[in-house]
Order: sequence, then C-alpha cells, then structure tokens
Amino acid sequence: MLRRTAHTLIVAALMFSIGLHWVVLQSVAWAGMLVTYTVQEGSVIDGLSQTFDNEHPCPLCSAIKQGKQSEKKDTKRADQKKKLDLTLGIFSRVVLTPPSPTLSPLPDFPHGIARRTKPPSPPPRCGSSSLSSLG
Repeated sequence: MLRRTAHTLIVAALMFSIGLHWVVLQSVAWAGMLVTYTVQEGSVIDGLSQTFDNEHPCPLCSAIKQGKQSEKKDTKRADQKKKLDLTLGIFSRVVLTPPSPTLSPLPDFPHGIARRTKPPSPPPRCGSSSLSSLG
C-alpha cells in the first residue's frame, strides 16, 4: 500500500515537472466543450468546429492559458537570477604525477628466493625414462 502510494506520488511529480498537467486539463476542457457545444447546436460536427475554432473558449481554457503564461514568466525570472557557482577557485590547477619508481626488496620467502635465481641453462629435457613411468 505504501509502495503504491509512493509510486503514484513519483509519477504525479514527474507529470507536473514536464507540464503534463496542462495537457490533461486541456483535454478535460475540450471534452467538456465538445459535449456542451454538441448539445447546444444539435450536431457533432458543429460541436467539433466550435470546440477547436479558438473563438468560443470556455472558462477552463482561459484559466489554462493564463496558467501557462504565468509559468513562462516564472521561468524567465529564474533564468535571470545568477546561477550558483559550485567550483573551488583555490584549486585552479591540479597536477597529477605518478609515484616515484622505487624498487622494493622481495620478501624472504622460498618462492621469492627461487624467482631471484636464473633458470638452468639449457633447460632440462624430459628423458625417455620419465615418459615410460607416466604411461
């Protein structure tokens, strides 16, 4: 229940942030106008033409138009405000250098000591006696 409520609130917030509420309100207004003008005129075609001719706006259409205009004015004011600069002026130039190459001694482990010695030259070859013991 709580999860569904949270999802609904998130969807509503996203709808408002992209201005989808104006689309929903305008659709409701058009549907209401279509029904009203169709009943008044007695014809669906006349109702459609009066709904979308911009000469017969309903009170809801006027309110939507004013709301959109006031929202545009608010965004213009927000753009005029100085934006917050979040950079640090102290670190204007940072130079990254690799660590100095130092040779660390190998620990005194048996496998570490064996790695310090050279391999035998020439490398040992497998004799026929060792091959016969494998088969």
